Amino acid sequence: MSHAADDKLAVILLAMGGPNSPDDVRRYLLNIFSDRSIIRLPGGRFGQALLARLISSRRSAKVRKHYEMIGGASPLLKWTQAQAANIERVLRDDFPDVKCYVGMRYFDPDIPSAIEQALSEGYRRLCFLPMYPQYCRATTGSAFTATGDALGRYPNITTAFVETFHDHSGYVQLLKDYINANIGPNDTLLFTAHSLPKTFVDEGDPYVDQTKRTASLAANERPFHLSFQSRSGPVEWVGPETVSEVGRLLRESDNDLFIVPISFLCDHIETLYEIDIELKELIPESDRKRIKRMPMFNDDHRFGSVLADIVRQKVGASVSS
Repeated sequence: MSHAADDKLAVILLAMGGPNSPDDVRRYLLNIFSDRSIIRLPGGRFGQALLARLISSRRSAKVRKHYEMIGGASPLLKWTQAQAANIERVLRDDFPDVKCYVGMRYFDPDIPSAIEQALSEGYRRLCFLPMYPQYCRATTGSAFTATGDALGRYPNITTAFVETFHDHSGYVQLLKDYINANIGPNDTLLFTAHSLPKTFVDEGDPYVDQTKRTASLAANERPFHLSFQSRSGPVEWVGPETVSEVGRLLRESDNDLFIVPISFLCDHIETLYEIDIELKELIPESDRKRIKRMPMFNDDHRFGSVLADIVRQKVGASVSS
């Protein structure tokens, strides 16, 4: 496959973001609670701004302690940058002038600055690749909204958007490889995903169905269970909840438990703290050694090859904006 010289390509990886130091936690939380595309606080935009400041102020000390327990910062940026480098290396055979950028939804480097940097370096063909396998309006949807707002200032740009890769054959195969390499012969298989308010599903969000599809494919005909973690706020969330499901499975069987984070691609607060630390603190001490978590892709070059293949499949259908 060959491309003309004017077909240079910029790939922008879109991710959640996270605090780069303990002092960043409050601003990170403020950015999240200010996003009305995922959280509608009372009082319109003005009320949301006030409540976001109040909530982020009240929660920052507790959340800061969680980050301090995993090294003081989110490793999400490090791993996303590593995969950006892997994607570049793989795509250079097809796109000699390819360059990958990272745009975080709720922290630095943010999405508008990633777009601005790509355009300042001469790129006019952009492919946006969310680092979320399953589509959800709270993740991919919010990132696309921020992307659209930033792109509105720039005419004559060609764009392509990867909405989901929850059932991409390469992604599923890598999950299978990770499971096969780490699961015990008698382990109970439990997938865990980030939860979301049930109202999202009622309104047609495909996230839960896509998560179930990923789990079914990755289980590779093994019996499996699926639960949801990371709840916050007084709303009805998709379940079953992960801590409760872990307790139930450990009580009902003598088998060890193998946990696979299904909606996460690299280590961050949800794996390093919520699963590795908090979960084990909430179950009987005698059961803690019965839990094992699948390692995440992090900087695995094989995952970079999968992402590069997803980009290749998408850029042939890009649309000029």
